[in-house]
Amino acid sequence: MGSSSQNRDHPQAIRMTFQRLVEDEGRVQVQFGTFKGEFRVLGESAERVILGISDLERGQWGLKVGARLTLHLLDRGLPFEAVVDFLGHGKLQGVEACHASMPRTLRALDTHRLGDFVPERPLACPFSDQHNNVKDGHATAFGEDGLELAPPEGTRALGELLRLNATSTVELRAAVGESMVLPVRVAYFGEHVWGLRIADSADPSTLSRYRQWLMEARHRQAQRDLARFNPGGLEFSHHPSAQEATKAHGAVPKLLVDRDPLILVLAEGDAFPTRLAEGIGRKFGVAALDLGPGALRPTLASLGVGEQGWGRVRLIMVHSRLRSGTSLERCRRLAQDEACPLPILMVGGEEEADLKRNRAASAGAVDYLVVEPFHVLTVLRTVDETLKLFG
Repeated sequence: MGSSSQNRDHPQAIRMTFQRLVEDEGRVQVQFGTFKGEFRVLGESAERVILGISDLERGQWGLKVGARLTLHLLDRGLPFEAVVDFLGHGKLQGVEACHASMPRTLRALDTHRLGDFVPERPLACPFSDQHNNVKDGHATAFGEDGLELAPPEGTRALGELLRLNATSTVELRAAVGESMVLPVRVAYFGEHVWGLRIADSADPSTLSRYRQWLMEARHRQAQRDLARFNPGGLEFSHHPSAQEATKAHGAVPKLLVDRDPLILVLAEGDAFPTRLAEGIGRKFGVAALDLGPGALRPTLASLGVGEQGWGRVRLIMVHSRLRSGTSLERCRRLAQDEACPLPILMVGGEEEADLKRNRAASAGAVDYLVVEPFHVLTVLRTVDETLKLFG
């Protein structure tokens, strides 16, 4: 499928994308020359996007009005790139911010993918593995010629169930409300998903019904997006109580591997915690928490954390991608405001690792650990050495 069908050129569609980022406290990666960083989208209007770039960072980057910035963002799991102009700086609800022009185009990346429609939540989709055993999967994205399918929870490697070019069948009854079975072939491995291309042997009438459902699902989603769209622009909520109420449902730790010593991972979403559990779960326990802007300690009662101590938790990992705030801010809050005695590791990508390591130390973390790319032995060794140091 060509990139032209996936690019977003309509001004309203582009604004809807940024409004979703504002509502979800989403972030974009901003690049200017050799500088690169992730910043929260604080607001948007017809003419501009407002990003949480502080005055300090703006000065370090040397941003001047008219500077050309490159944005990379995710919307419903799909990656896009945009070019914008730096318009100036100021404050939004008391928060330091920088203004950029609203991009004219969001250029789709990863255009080889078979799924360009992403539902609000993954849909149950049973499938047959390479031994013809029926497994419970979840369809995460759909396209005219195929779909992306996530394996059952606990699957360590995609190749264990379906190899590249393996054939399978998927049942879309739970997804579309009627019996619909399609033959597929594994076209690629994605981020913990298979890309499944519909086989040429598919029944034409079934394929036609599937594409009709897809067209209607896209239309329904577009109607919901239109109903939520605010033509006057959207700004983030600066009231902690409102944010706490919005995010309270997600502030519950998930015990991915029930084992001691227990590592607590603070990260947005399940992708990294799941990858960590797969990599180190034979030796360490792993709990994940997608935390909002509030304090950490009150959310950990299920792990034995209370007034008398930090319960089962022995080490905290703070990922660079968080639901609210930055990893540096979270480390400082843990070390200073919450007086956390546990070792803290900041984790993220390998770019500027030495600089990030210095910043991590200044924020109260023990070290900065590169986990993108993920090297199991390095992670195991670092976690083991850190626990021994603080044991």
